[in-house]
Order: sequence, then C-alpha cells, then structure tokens
Amino acid sequence: MTLSHLPSRIQFQTHHPRRCRLLRRYEIIALIVALIATVILHGLLKITTIVHWELGVIIVAAMLYFTLSLGFRYYWHLSRKEFLRNHAVYVFLSGLWIVSVVLIVIFQDLLPDSAPDRLILILGVSEFCIILRSLYESILLIRRVSSRGWNPALIVVSSFLVLISVGTILLMFPSARVQDPTTMNTAGAPFLTALFTSTSASCVTGLIIVPTGTYWSRTGQTIIMILFQIGGLGILTFGAFFAAAFGRSMQIRESVTFGEMLESHQRGDVRRLLLAILGITIFTELAGAVCLSGLWPELAWEDRIFHSLFHSISAYCNAGFSLMDDNLLGMGHHWQVWAVMPALIIIGGLGFAVNYNFMLYGITHFSNLTVRKPLFHHPTQKVRLTISSRLVFFTTLFLLLGGTIGIYFLESIHGNQDLSYWERLNQAWFQSVTMRTAGFNTVDLGEYRPQSKLFSVLLMFIGASPGSTGGGVKTTVFALAILSVWALLKGRDRVEIMGRTIPPTLIHRSLTIISLGIMMLMTSTLLVVLFENREDIFLDHLFETTSAFATVGVSTGITAGLTTPSHWVIIFTMLIGRVGPLTALIALSNRGPSYRYRYPEESVNLG
Repeated sequence: MTLSHLPSRIQFQTHHPRRCRLLRRYEIIALIVALIATVILHGLLKITTIVHWELGVIIVAAMLYFTLSLGFRYYWHLSRKEFLRNHAVYVFLSGLWIVSVVLIVIFQDLLPDSAPDRLILILGVSEFCIILRSLYESILLIRRVSSRGWNPALIVVSSFLVLISVGTILLMFPSARVQDPTTMNTAGAPFLTALFTSTSASCVTGLIIVPTGTYWSRTGQTIIMILFQIGGLGILTFGAFFAAAFGRSMQIRESVTFGEMLESHQRGDVRRLLLAILGITIFTELAGAVCLSGLWPELAWEDRIFHSLFHSISAYCNAGFSLMDDNLLGMGHHWQVWAVMPALIIIGGLGFAVNYNFMLYGITHFSNLTVRKPLFHHPTQKVRLTISSRLVFFTTLFLLLGGTIGIYFLESIHGNQDLSYWERLNQAWFQSVTMRTAGFNTVDLGEYRPQSKLFSVLLMFIGASPGSTGGGVKTTVFALAILSVWALLKGRDRVEIMGRTIPPTLIHRSLTIISLGIMMLMTSTLLVVLFENREDIFLDHLFETTSAFATVGVSTGITAGLTTPSHWVIIFTMLIGRVGPLTALIALSNRGPSYRYRYPEESVNLG
C-alpha cells in the first residue's frame, strides 16, 4: 500500500502510517480477545486452574501490547504534543496500568496476609483497564456510526439488537444465576430464559418468567439493572453523553441523528439537551434511591443500597423490575411507594425534551441566578413552554386523574369492599401511574375485575410520552387523535389548540401510528391465543400482549406459564413495541419526493 492510498491525515501525522495502521488493527483484535477472556473468567464459577491462568495471561498480555503499541506510535508521530492530546484516554489507561503494576510489585509485601498475591492484583488492574478501554472504544464506534448519516431508524433497531444479544450472553453465564450450594455442579440460565429477561430489561418492559430476586444472583441482577438503564435512555444516547461531557464538537450528521432520536427539533440544542438528560437522570435516580432506602430496614446496609438504587433506576426507566418475588404487593401504604415511585415514573415518562423544556422554563422564569453555568449555557432570555410540552403535561395529567377515577370505580363495582376508601383510592392511584408504562403493582392483577383489565388495556396502549423511557403509542399521538375527532365533530377543516394550528401531516402520522399499533397488538394476541388454546382466559392474553407491546410489564401472572411459542411472540412484541413507534415516527418524518401533478378528487362512501 502506497502513501497515496492512505488518508492525508494519516500520511502527514506519522513517519510510518502503514505500521501505525497495522498496530491499531491488532489493538482492536487484542481488545476483543481480552474482553472475551475477562467475561469468561468472571462468568464461569467452576473452572480449572490451568484455564484460569491462561485467561489471565491473555488479559495481561493484551494490556502490555496496548502499552507497547502506544509507545511506538508516539515515537513515530510527527507532533508528539498533538498525539498526547488526541490519545489522552489511551495514554491515561496505559499510564494507570504501568503505575499500578509497579506499585503492586514494590508494596505488595506491606499488605495484610489476607490480601491477594501480586499476580491476582495485577490481573485485577488489567481487567479494570480492559473494561474501561472497551467502553471508550464503544463510544467511538457509536459516534462513528451516528456521523455516517445512516437511517436513524436502522441505528435504533440495531442498537437494541446488540444490547439484547450482549445481555443474553452475559445472563447465560453461571455467575449470573443463583447456584445450589449443596451440589458441585454449576448451571447457567437456559437460552430462552436469558433471552426473554434480556429483551424485557433492554426494552424496559418488566415481564419475567423467573423471579428476579431469587433466580438471578447479585451479578445477574446488576446486569439486568445495567440493561434497563441503557435500554431506557438508549445505547446511542450514552455515546452522545460522553461526547458532550468531554466537550467534543458534534458533527452535523451526528447532531441530526441524535436530534431525531431524542425528538428535538432544534439541531443546535442537541448537546445541551444531552447534558440536561444526563444531569436530570443522575439527580433523579440518586434522589429516588435515597428516598426509597427506608423501604427495607431489615436488610444490611449494602443490600439496602443496592435495593434502593435498583428500584429507583427501574422506576425512572419505567422498567418495572423488582427484587421482590411479589413485586410491591402489600407495600402500597408506604409513602415511598405511593409518592416516590410514582414521581420517578412520571418524570421518566414525560420525555427528555419535555423535562429539558420545563427545566429551562423554571430557570429563566424563577431563578435569580446571575451567573450562567458553562455546563448547560442557559439562555439569557425567558424560555416559553412549547406546545408539545404543554400537550404532554395536560394529557398526562388527564390520564393520571382519569385512570385513578376509572380504576377506583370499576374495581368498586362488584369488587372487594373490605378495604377502606383511602386504601382503594391509593391502589387506584398507583396502578393508574404504573399501568401506562412502568409495570409495578401493589395489588394482585390476576384478581382484577374484567372491566378493570379492559380499562387497563386502554391505558397501556396509550403509554408514555415521546422521547421518554416508556412505551405505547405515546400521549401526544392519543391527544392529536382526540383533537382531530373533536375538530371533525365541530365541522372544522384543521386542528387547533392553544392558539396554534397543528400541521395536517402530524395528524396523519398520529392516526397511522395508532393503526399500526392496533394491527401489531391484534396480531400478537391472535398468535398467543392460538398457541395457548385457552379461550377462558382470552382477556388475560390480551392484557399480556398489550403489556408487552406498550413495554409496561404488568401481568396477571400467566407469563411464566405460557408455552415456548408464546414466549417467542412476547419477545418479538416487546422489541417491536420498544422500537416500533419510534422508528415509525422517524420513518414517517422523512419527506418523500414532491410531485408536480395531482389527480382529480372523488368522494368515497364512509358509512
């Protein structure tokens, strides 16, 4: 390969561009091999000593190669200051590894006798650096993909498929599952169980076929928590988080891609939106974890921390996973359950762009701070609430109040009257919040009245708001459909709200999304009813498939008892429900070719 075939940037930056390119390619191969060795090393419980040290040697050798390769490329570079600036992360990781190894070799004798030996400590540091480097390379890959100008819908679907696949592999390792202490044999989770759980977590659904708290080990529970944290925010959003946090400028194509995925129409505002999402997410989840810590006073402090953080993230991401086998059954009277959990669910379900708009509105209208923080670069002029934000807010408020009243009265008719008025109202409030996308339950939904189940299907189908962690056809789609019907009944040829006219294309897209959602829901229900052949619980099957499509996660208790074909239907329904409405919005937002002709109009009978 001659220099003329290489990019000009590589040609003029180093004395040996071909060697640098080969070293870089071998780095990627070594990183993949070392990462696989790390996963196998921690994923298997019972392995021989020979395999253990073979894997350890691979990991340490990979870090040694990274360091040597970096040194050679630094030595060959024309501008070494520029090299250090462009490769600061790699230099930091290699430097951290070298310093740690030297300190371990020199000062290991000063550690207590119970401390691991030198080789184990060196292996641990190497694994830590391998994981950090893998994360950084993943971020670079995400940015490279998003800057290529590919179809955002394809990127979204691919990212979820990759996340589900990785989660399935990790959950199949024996260390992710609770093992029987009375036997020496170890067993990982079956493929279908791992796939179903990974899909449910990545799509923030919450449907389970095995209990999360007793079937999965702490390692498995951590994997599930990471999956619904990434799945709730989006794996591509995580890459953009780090790009924005590191102060890197976003390319135009990259900004357009993230803007479409985050439902932001202001391209120049994407970076601030990403930083706001990161700040709101971290603050809300940590604050929720602190408030929820009082729910488990009987647990040890480390278990309380994990339980609090797990349920806080699960609530904010609208995932619905719980470490208790009966979810939150019988805990509805705690203020953490009827106040904190709904607050986390509602904030996560409003949507990132709406939260950001409300934050800027509050800062510019009610804040007396004169110093503008450079992190977010708040605008100096007052920000107004957009029509989208106001529509989301009032629709959400209507659904919350209407759902509470509806569930309360439907359950009161021919229902259990042993509970007091406040207990029934409390249960109705919590289920109204969680039924639209979260998946928690404080009552046994299998005992719900048929009318309540059918009403809950409607709430689940509507779901959360656009650009949020929730699913469903979205609140704005529901609102625009109602407004279009109202305009038709009033004899108007356009939809108007709050002094604004809604473009007809948005009305058409909303009706299309609802139609596609109904078709998908009916197809999934038909397949489950066909496979199960249980006509007596048809309503439960409709409830289950709606919960999967809207990524809600509530269940009447029949999930684990479904047959294998039905489990596959639920898996595909969860995936399509998570990416379907989003990809439909993105696909429909692309304008087709403009035609210079128009056919004559002719009426069609409608009834």
